[in-house]
Amino acid sequence: MTKTTVLPVLLTASLLLVAGCFTPAQYVAMNPHNYAKSPTLDNRPTWRVAVLPPTSKLTNDPQTADGLQDHAGLVLMRNGRFTVVDRSAVDKLLEEQQFSYSGVVDPATAAQLGRMLGAEAVLTLNITQLKHDPFWSDHPGQRDAELHAKLISVETAEVLYSAVGSGSDFDSAEDALRGALETGLMGLSRQ
Repeated sequence: MTKTTVLPVLLTASLLLVAGCFTPAQYVAMNPHNYAKSPTLDNRPTWRVAVLPPTSKLTNDPQTADGLQDHAGLVLMRNGRFTVVDRSAVDKLLEEQQFSYSGVVDPATAAQLGRMLGAEAVLTLNITQLKHDPFWSDHPGQRDAELHAKLISVETAEVLYSAVGSGSDFDSAEDALRGALETGLMGLSRQ
């Protein structure tokens, strides 16, 4: 496909997904370039995952991503392949070890934290875009969001899954980020 045909196809697929006409597996099949999986991911039927707090160079406001860590756990647990370490245990360990949230995205550091939490993998989230589209000037709450998600093996620090997710919402940045998270983690759904 050419660039001029890809955008309409992706836009149509996204709209149909939001409308409930596509399953996540069908959407991912139509848009396979937003994620990559390691064959190692499928070697184990279930994974115990620690979801680390999202990082971002875009904002210093932790409220912007409030709830994203919990929502990631919910998305992971939906398909029955992942169990999730409780967020309070993750936050407590980060506080005890005096890790700054911005330093957690390194795979080796993430793997070290995961081992301390008894996890088999760690999910990191990096917010790469959060902006208002000027086209929607009559909707001041509108936001476009993009994030990068990585699932990292605690044992080897290998990246098991890497994806870019994008979302848009007319009410809040938080909802746009949740949409970006949902599309970013679609490739982890059982197919």
